[in-house]
Amino acid sequence: MQRPALAYVVNALNPGGTERLVVDMSRAFSREYDLQVICLDTPGTWGEALRADGIPVHCLWRRPGLDLSMAGKLAGIFRAARTRLVHAHQCTPWFYAALSRLRGRAPRLLLEEHGRFYPEIPNAKRAFINRVLIRNLTHAFVAVSEDVRMRLERYEGLDARKIRVIYNGVTPRAPIDAATRSALRAQLGLDRDDFVIGTVGRFDSIKNLPMLVRGIAAVAQAEPRVRGLLVGDGPEMKPIRALVEQLGLQERIRITGFREDARELAQCMDLFALTSFSEGTSMALLEAMSAGMPVVVTAVGGNPEIVSGGETGWVVPSDDVGALSTALTDALSDAPLREQRGAAARRRFDERFRFETMIERYRRLYRELLEQPA
Repeated sequence: MQRPALAYVVNALNPGGTERLVVDMSRAFSREYDLQVICLDTPGTWGEALRADGIPVHCLWRRPGLDLSMAGKLAGIFRAARTRLVHAHQCTPWFYAALSRLRGRAPRLLLEEHGRFYPEIPNAKRAFINRVLIRNLTHAFVAVSEDVRMRLERYEGLDARKIRVIYNGVTPRAPIDAATRSALRAQLGLDRDDFVIGTVGRFDSIKNLPMLVRGIAAVAQAEPRVRGLLVGDGPEMKPIRALVEQLGLQERIRITGFREDARELAQCMDLFALTSFSEGTSMALLEAMSAGMPVVVTAVGGNPEIVSGGETGWVVPSDDVGALSTALTDALSDAPLREQRGAAARRRFDERFRFETMIERYRRLYRELLEQPA
């Protein structure tokens, strides 16, 4: 029996939370669907990894600005593969995938929105086009948090009542043993007694890493054991390095750049911090919780839906370095509290954010869409 053809449409597959989710979902559903991935901009590092797994990855090399040729190219790929279901990840791929339905074969179309820009600026023209055309070419809408669902209504002209929320999920990594942890920390120049506050992710302005650096600096004035560990790379790498040097923290804060073993390095931390201006459902945050790590996050986007302040972690106001330093000091000074909140974070993860839970919800949604009449 021929498997249904499923296409994922994305901007690119360079390292990032959304992109990693696309890769993981592609591998999971390639066993059930004739699956291909279409990148509008560039296949990126992870595009080659999927090709090595036998999953076709196309690239359309989109031109800057509005490139309406994308619709025709997508329609041609869908037609050739006899695609029955298109899953567009984020709003730009959704826009072009929706327009492609005007050009020929009409597969079912699903939008999944992973996160939003910061700051968000209303665009009345875009919202109008979405209301009168793009959403009418779409069969289902998914947001990765309640916050994203409401933003889709406010900024994209969608009806929040028709948007379902499916939280991201991750598969827990096997915990590293004490000897491996000690060895990794030593490689990073971290001592056994250091208290390591860290984060993993793309160095992007939306992540507000200066807040984390300044929070570590404030706590380090009174506590010599404090160290920072920033794992990742991106456009804000140079400004963050400059800030670390400006504050005289070169010996306090380690910046690793992109690391394939980022998930293992995260387990070298004593406290995970996410100080973003905006978030959907952070994959790095879920990874930390799956490892039973205590976490501190800003009260933005989907963060408060994942972390319950005072129960599974600490939640502080956005861009409030004083509140962050208070939370860091609280965590540093109370080991039993850290252990308690880390264990509670792991339980909450198991209840709501496992990869298998997310995949089963999408499996049901795919079946529902395929059963709709053409």
